[in-house]
Amino acid sequence: MTKRKKALRPLELWNPGAIEKWLEDEAARGWQMADCGRVLATFRAVEPGTYRVRLQPQRPETPEARRERGEAYREMGWDWATVIEGDENSDFEVYYCSDPSAPELDTDPVAWIWAWEKPLRRSWLAGWLCLALILGVLMLPMVISGKSLLERLLNLKLYWLFWLLFLIFLAVVMVRRLWHLRRVRRQMAAGVLPPAGNWRRDRRWQQVITLLFLLTWLLMLFGNAASAFRGSEPDTVGLPYTAPTSLVEETDKTYWEFETENYAWRRTALAFARTGSQFRGEQGEHVRNTADRLRFELLAKALYRERAADFRKGHPDAVEAAVEHDAFDEAILLISGDEQMFLARKGTIVYALWVDFPVDLSGSVEAAAVRMESMGQ
Repeated sequence: MTKRKKALRPLELWNPGAIEKWLEDEAARGWQMADCGRVLATFRAVEPGTYRVRLQPQRPETPEARRERGEAYREMGWDWATVIEGDENSDFEVYYCSDPSAPELDTDPVAWIWAWEKPLRRSWLAGWLCLALILGVLMLPMVISGKSLLERLLNLKLYWLFWLLFLIFLAVVMVRRLWHLRRVRRQMAAGVLPPAGNWRRDRRWQQVITLLFLLTWLLMLFGNAASAFRGSEPDTVGLPYTAPTSLVEETDKTYWEFETENYAWRRTALAFARTGSQFRGEQGEHVRNTADRLRFELLAKALYRERAADFRKGHPDAVEAAVEHDAFDEAILLISGDEQMFLARKGTIVYALWVDFPVDLSGSVEAAAVRMESMGQ
């Protein structure tokens, strides 16, 4: 029984020199490619030796013309091995030659350029398309939700970091591809055949991309499974909160309707706890509380600035008043007509209270100060 082995198929189909060098090194160790699908390549055992390997894009031709060409190649000393499946209409034939005196398949640079121009041009367009898709994946969630990058990152679990690394590495791979293709096409325009590529370096890039992709999916599965079995909840005790009944006199809980999703008991990779709630009164008043206890003070400072900027963006005429209190590292009151937002930060805690009716928020300021001080921030 013929010995066989499997290996990841090459991603660098736009770099024929690198693939040819890889297959020549495998042949020197006694392995010849026998089949190559979309993911894996199959090698069969052969007598180790010095081989030349050449890739040729499949060309549109009749079966008779292809058979005659194969016979001519065999007479020259070149044996057909398999086909590497590429994109649509971009498969590549693999030929091996063990005779050092046999002539090259591609002796005419013009013919080589003519054969490779179309697949290389397709790879060039595919590289730009992939970069555009990566940018779209990063930006689309923010456009749809209207949230900033920081707000989305705070809501995500730990595996967002690996998705980000995966996309960054994939973008780097695409930039390398475009840079290399630009150089190859310039050489082709000058009538020069490109030199052999570094397949080991290309394979390391491929392995990093594959590892990050698999690790991200494993973390997602583990995180979802852990969430299903975890019974404990984040510690939100002491986070600032203003009850709507304390803002409007002579109202009770029945006066206020809970209006939006409550984000209490949410813990993420960058936040110990995130709480949020909104109530609507019988007269149309709204009260919204948002409190975040983050893992790093740097993130808390950025979130504080972001919340203030969001209010100013929606209310360019807002009047700002600094809130002086020893309990806060920074605090501000923003007023635009009937809408008001009290925003405060102490250490890693950021608190925002938003209302859309005239009311004195001084009591809420004192209550928030007491809560923050009691947490030892």
